[in-house]
Amino acid sequence: MATPHILIIEARFYDDNADLLLEGAKKALKKTKAKVDVITVPGILELPAALAYAFSKGRKSAKKPRYAGAVVLGCAVKGETDHYEHVCRESMSGVQQVALELKVPVGNGILTCPTWDLAQNRADPAEGDAGGRAARACLRLIELKHRFGL
Repeated sequence: MATPHILIIEARFYDDNADLLLEGAKKALKKTKAKVDVITVPGILELPAALAYAFSKGRKSAKKPRYAGAVVLGCAVKGETDHYEHVCRESMSGVQQVALELKVPVGNGILTCPTWDLAQNRADPAEGDAGGRAARACLRLIELKHRFGL
């Protein structure tokens, strides 16, 4: 398998958290010498649309997909309203829907946390390393896709 070209789509609603997630993902992908592009969206609710845009067949570029897979990164921290539940549910299901419909290997690094401290711990590459884990999941799904001849 050739060196993969991976798209990282990061939601920057919480910059400190996004920095940690991106650091972990890039570090994991650097170990495999993967080529990486990063695009940014405002929040996790925009991740599914950006993912769909990147992998839709209507692109004017080459016949094969530009990217072998994607890593989505972002965070939602529970607040005082039920907005958190809606955003979490829709972003997670949207990413999964795009991945399944378009057969895109996606590492999901969306954190949905009850507290800011937990979100920071899970994002920190020295602790939970959610970005690194999402990148490694993407790479594994790329391997499986090739194994099954897709």
